Amino acid sequence: MKNKKILAILAITAALSCVATACSFGGDEPEEQVVVDETTPTPAPTATPTPAPTIAPDVQDTTYTSANGVSIKLPDATWSNKSDEADLLSFESPEQGKILILHGQGEEDMSSAVIPDTQDLAVSLEQASDMTQGTDFEIQNYTANNVNGVGVYSYTVKYLNTEKSGGYAYAVDKVFANDTEFYSICGSVKGDASLAGIQSAVESFQIVGESSLKAGVPAADGTAAGTADGTAGTTDGTTGTADGTTVSDGTTSGGSTASSADDGTYGNSAGFTAEQLRDTNQTRTIYRNSDGHPLVITPDGNGNWKDFDGNTYRFANNEDVYDQNDVDYYWHGEGADVYYMPVE
Repeated sequence: MKNKKILAILAITAALSCVATACSFGGDEPEEQVVVDETTPTPAPTATPTPAPTIAPDVQDTTYTSANGVSIKLPDATWSNKSDEADLLSFESPEQGKILILHGQGEEDMSSAVIPDTQDLAVSLEQASDMTQGTDFEIQNYTANNVNGVGVYSYTVKYLNTEKSGGYAYAVDKVFANDTEFYSICGSVKGDASLAGIQSAVESFQIVGESSLKAGVPAADGTAAGTADGTAGTTDGTTGTADGTTVSDGTTSGGSTASSADDGTYGNSAGFTAEQLRDTNQTRTIYRNSDGHPLVITPDGNGNWKDFDGNTYRFANNEDVYDQNDVDYYWHGEGADVYYMPVE
């Protein structure tokens, strides 16, 4: 208000000054006449601005390395860094979405963190935002693996109610965690066209500094962490088979270590708890009729059962199962515990 008053006073003063000049305040003597040259000056030519070079958004190197020693390859040059702090790294593209990387370490951070080491916990994290599974969102392609002692959890949230999700169509989540440290990478996607690019960015996450989780993160060339040839090794150096079956030393593909029995209990296999391994409402082992090949499937919350690769399965009855391509399987009424049971 004070500034407005000052401006008003200046305006009035300027106006009075103009009036005083026009009325020749200060005497009756005529002022000296001044001859004005009315020749129109030649205007100076307007300089043509130099156009700014246009850089295609996908031809630049978009790998960003943070101050605290992690890196990510962003989808294209439309993405910019918004925050680079000790335990928080964020990026944004106006048309595509956002990527947020969180880090926690130590007893205090781990006690307050919720690690989605089961699909139920992934669902709970979304429900905490006042959303209902099946109505407002669904969890897709949930996987849980143990790679060199590091829990690796991946899934995509498809938002069915974009009003509740703040306008986002998907969230791409990946978490690396052990007992003392975690990294959480989340890509919020505005539309279908941006989904694949943000998924690739999340998968490109690297730890280039010191971290207890480094052994569980894939190498920069896309190969799995662990051994020089890119196979995912277990803590004892053995590797699982490509199709996910259990090998003779008790390890499984992806570095998931098959648990050993101890007084009828099992450890954490592929991210499952002992209760989930036995509960056939949460995990089931089915067998392909053509060759007896076993695999584990879990419910997706929408009446479907899925394997770790996102393939869907339907139960015709309590025994006969068919996948999305109508390949037939048989269920013996077993949970995932039989799949992860160590080979004698």
